[in-house]
Amino acid sequence: MSSPDKPGPAWNSANAADVRADALDVVSDALRWQLADKRWAVVEQVLAAMEAALADGDVEALKAAATDLELSGPVRITRIGAIPVVPPPPVIRDRLNQLVHSLGGAPGSRPA
Repeated sequence: MSSPDKPGPAWNSANAADVRADALDVVSDALRWQLADKRWAVVEQVLAAMEAALADGDVEALKAAATDLELSGPVRITRIGAIPVVPPPPVIRDRLNQLVHSLGGAPGSRPA
């Protein structure tokens, strides 16, 4: 098992680099999302899956979790009387920033 800060050999392929870049992009986007509290709870579960995938060096699991995170994001249409949306709670913001760092970006920044 490798640590998220020191990726193992599975992370050395071009495909793995693309998956990491895609995951970094969606995690960085999530830092700016506004969601209802229930949706943030779902995001928190997806972040746990991403962290586990990084810890295990599992590229396919990271790809699946990044897709799940993207699908958990905000929708474009807001219904009248919809549940209020809020930015990421502090605990989730910290996890997002840690994932940005683990994926090779700078916390609080968006990849170029």
